[in-house]
Amino acid sequence: MNLFVIFLIAISLSMDAFSLALSFGTISLEAKTSLFLSSVVGIFHFFMPILGSLFGLLFVMHCHVDAHFLSGIIFLYIAVLMFKDYREGDEENFKLSLLGIIIFAFGVSLDSFGVGFALNSFGGSRFVAPAVFSLVSFSFTFAGLTLGRKLNSLIGSYSVLFGALIMTILAILNFIHFAFH
Repeated sequence: MNLFVIFLIAISLSMDAFSLALSFGTISLEAKTSLFLSSVVGIFHFFMPILGSLFGLLFVMHCHVDAHFLSGIIFLYIAVLMFKDYREGDEENFKLSLLGIIIFAFGVSLDSFGVGFALNSFGGSRFVAPAVFSLVSFSFTFAGLTLGRKLNSLIGSYSVLFGALIMTILAILNFIHFAFH
């Protein structure tokens, strides 16, 4: 698999991280938290395809978990929390815990686990594609958080509502993908 194809796959895998980070950026996370969150997402995007390539079809045959359904649940849960925070006016006090960061990273990295199944069939180094996935997802997550923070400064508390709407749309799209595929 050539580097250009790997890069295109990395961009597609990072789009959900960007969208979700855009939503989270609207709640004005601290710069240190944004950097940490982006790093954890990058780490997950490195290890999930490696794990996917190791577990392969064995995992799919025994667990029957659809990544889009699970992602839809995670996105919907986060949207509900954001709507609740908006309603209560607590968006400035929202703190993303370590567990929340791990759940965030896991949720946006599920698709890279599935891509890992296909990496074996392409041959080549097992670590080049995950390294590219990691760098691109880190960059997209950080960009989404930064853009979300700018959005928050432009439209204030409504930016949290905007972020919650993005999360709801992502959840619906994942449920639709699950239902029709």
